[in-house]
Amino acid sequence: MVLTALAVLASAVFVARLLPQPARLARLGVADGVSALAAMNAVIAATAWLAYGLVRALPAVWIVSLIALVPGLWTVALLRRVITRSDVLWTGLWVAVLIGAGAGGWLAAALGLGVVVTQGPQVVRAFRSHSVDGLAPATWWVSILDATTWGVYGLALGDPALMGYGVVLLTAAVLVLARIQWVRGRTVVPSVAAAS
Repeated sequence: MVLTALAVLASAVFVARLLPQPARLARLGVADGVSALAAMNAVIAATAWLAYGLVRALPAVWIVSLIALVPGLWTVALLRRVITRSDVLWTGLWVAVLIGAGAGGWLAAALGLGVVVTQGPQVVRAFRSHSVDGLAPATWWVSILDATTWGVYGLALGDPALMGYGVVLLTAAVLVLARIQWVRGRTVVPSVAAAS
């Protein structure tokens, strides 16, 4: 009963995390600081988590992964103008790694580490960009709760993929939020000083 409630909570938080970013992109039309590679890799990861959840008979995992494809594909569609050839090649490599891992019986490990592939490019992009106006801070605040709920659920199940997901997502969320705060804080301070 407690595990079921935790799975439902984790699933709801996960879906909630996926909505602010495409909503901000659609509303503002600004992609500054947003990684198209991360968005594309997230769609591939959601597809792999869907397969993993079906194979492991984890309805909380496969149902939420299926739902995640909608905002994931929406985000990729909104970023279509900034997708580079390099993004497509790296995403293709990610697909090949997941297929190989699945064939070799290592899909859980690949998914556990794969959150680095889905979140890492976003962290790098945030730190390399002068503007992070395209990033939705709400996504990253909800990511902290997402990481915690799925991490605890994974701990309760003894599932290394879900525990790894929690640790890496939490780290990525803290880094991106720190970068957003740093960039926006630096932008505000000079304008206040100039007005004085």
